[in-house]
Amino acid sequence: MSQDLESARLRLDAIDRELLRLLNDRMKIALDIVRAKRESGLPVFDGGREDLVLERLARRNEGPLSRDGLRRIWSAVFAESRIHQALSATGSAAPAEAGEAPTP
Repeated sequence: MSQDLESARLRLDAIDRELLRLLNDRMKIALDIVRAKRESGLPVFDGGREDLVLERLARRNEGPLSRDGLRRIWSAVFAESRIHQALSATGSAAPAEAGEAPTP
């Protein structure tokens, strides 16, 4: 394997680790927001907020990620956040908390 290929893969691995850390941080903050909304009697889901976040990110996106690609990725992040929020509302454990082995 060439040094360029190995170097590129190592950089991607580092980015993947950072993305994972950031996504978990995002999930924790989202759960804090859910708790605050419940305590205030506010509805948990706000589709308008998701649209606003997507629009802001689309404006900042310099590529090469396409606008559609950005929307698909963030839609998946939002969907996972809603699942995690629903699990926290029922007291169920999230997969990692339930002892599920992490996938590579």
